Amino acid sequence: MVQDTPSRKLEQYIVRFPDGMREQLKQEAAKNGRSLNAEIITRLEDSFESSNQAPSSIDEIAKLAARQLTNAPHIPMKDREAIWSLYETIKLEETRNIRKFMTRLSEVIADAEERSAKK
Repeated sequence: MVQDTPSRKLEQYIVRFPDGMREQLKQEAAKNGRSLNAEIITRLEDSFESSNQAPSSIDEIAKLAARQLTNAPHIPMKDREAIWSLYETIKLEETRNIRKFMTRLSEVIADAEERSAKK
């Protein structure tokens, strides 16, 4: 006979996982020291939190813009094209800045390793 525990009274929902996903979740749960159920709940909660945050990258901003443009069919094509042209310009600038950052990071790490090796 199954005991009537508080967790048994919580709402339940059957989920069909694609091949391999259940095993992958079990492995992640074990790595994180959680049950399979706790892993799934944590991941769902995290997805809700991240969807409530402001976009932090140009790609996320572009996704929002695409949705807004889709929901506003009255916007002229020339304006839509101007928006996407601006997106491409910003994306290119973002990529350049990330490359500059990574180059500088590599230089700082190499300098620190060189100083450390001299000690």
